[in-house]
Amino acid sequence: MASVTAIDPGIEGSLVALLDVMGRTSDAMVAIGPNLRVIAWNDAATELLGYTPDDVLGRPCHEILCWRDRCGDSVCDGMCPASERGDDDEVIGTKEVLGRSASGATLWLSASTIVPPIEMRDECRLVHLIREVSFPPELERLVVERLGGRTPATVGPNEHLAVLTPRERDVLELLTEGLDGSMIAERLYLSPATVRNHIQHILTKLGVHSRVEAVALALRRT
Repeated sequence: MASVTAIDPGIEGSLVALLDVMGRTSDAMVAIGPNLRVIAWNDAATELLGYTPDDVLGRPCHEILCWRDRCGDSVCDGMCPASERGDDDEVIGTKEVLGRSASGATLWLSASTIVPPIEMRDECRLVHLIREVSFPPELERLVVERLGGRTPATVGPNEHLAVLTPRERDVLELLTEGLDGSMIAERLYLSPATVRNHIQHILTKLGVHSRVEAVALALRRT
């Protein structure tokens, strides 16, 4: 069976087999070496984040992942506390973060971090399993509160949204319903990449940095 994971050629032995198996998950899989550089990248990571293995292997992970918390503060930089924590084969945390694709689109992501067996940690410090998720619970509550429990109607009137194209307004309306990128793609018969591009254009035109900010702005009646 052909591998779906690109692995740094300097990695050998049982770690290769482990990363190959982990890479067959439906999640994006990113393995990080002891120098905090990317050593493995699966097809799902390319599908989700837009980078090819040639783009990422050997590069510092924080240059690729660029994760931020819900307040916009960086949680992914050259210093990585997660790489120093955890016991063998332990999931040391699953958290929701704001990430960015190769095209610049902002993504809500859920990332689980796993520590490999101790005998492999000289070559692999940790593994991230990443998937796109819908908005956090507090955003869902905001939508319900703002709309009085009703199904969202067409976004507007709102002078801030006049800069958007009709299709971008369609996408933003579905964002206010709590749909993620894949759900919007299915609803509008678009590719996920096209939806990500629309979302990035929306963020740029509205001068905001995340989908949450865009939705909050859309729900602000003027």
